[in-house]
Amino acid sequence: MTVNEDLAILYREKKLGEVEQMLRREPSLLRETEGLFAEGDSDSVSALLQVVSRVGFDYPDQASPLAQVVFGLMESDDPFVRMDAAQAFATLFAQDRSCAVMGIPVLHRLLDDGNSLVRGDAAQAIGNIGFYFPELVEEEAGRLLSILDEGDDDDEREEVAHALGKIGATNPVLLKEIFPRLVRALEKTREASCGGILLAFGTVGLHYPELVKKYIPRLLEYLQGSNEDTVKYAVLAIGNIASSHPELVVEAVPHLEKVCEAGDPDLRVNARMALSMIKPGS
Repeated sequence: MTVNEDLAILYREKKLGEVEQMLRREPSLLRETEGLFAEGDSDSVSALLQVVSRVGFDYPDQASPLAQVVFGLMESDDPFVRMDAAQAFATLFAQDRSCAVMGIPVLHRLLDDGNSLVRGDAAQAIGNIGFYFPELVEEEAGRLLSILDEGDDDDEREEVAHALGKIGATNPVLLKEIFPRLVRALEKTREASCGGILLAFGTVGLHYPELVKKYIPRLLEYLQGSNEDTVKYAVLAIGNIASSHPELVVEAVPHLEKVCEAGDPDLRVNARMALSMIKPGS
């Protein structure tokens, strides 16, 4: 694999910000990064995976030749490389059926990884596949439900819940099994660790508002909570629902207006977006 020499020099000098700038100027160079993944230490490989994910999201055709190298890196000896490779797969290849079919066996194995962060990212990748091709992940959905029900790692269960929401959103049959388990998980999960479940409610509510309607008051409670991360996820969930059924979340308006005064700029932006969908022009 021929690698652009200027790109290679920047990578070897660990100037990943300049690597990203170069790739954005010349997206065709994305395919040449394949040769760089064989160089450098694990930190450099992880950083390059993150760069490729960001740039490749905007230029998917240029990133498509990297599928095989990403598959290989998902089985790296380094857990952070596995984690970033799973994230790259979720971002770049989950919408491609042939890549999804090839990636599922690796992701299936990663659900048993010794590192909970890797397991969580594998779950997210499976969720992305399931949103587009739910029939491909029926077995994995069962695994994810078991983790949601019985897992003892709150961060992992957050990722799993979010993934299940994406799978159920496009498969009404699976959703009949998934949604009641999400409800039970919400009941037993502490406030600081329920973000993934709230995101799942938002995803489901976008497509099946009748299912989440009775739980809107619970979302409003989290919107008024003291944990900023939980508030963020509640805002995102309400915004998702508001994008298709704003009438269901009208009561969120005064609470969203209060969030618009928060210190976190991203939180303010998301709250304003949700408000604009409920009250156009606000």
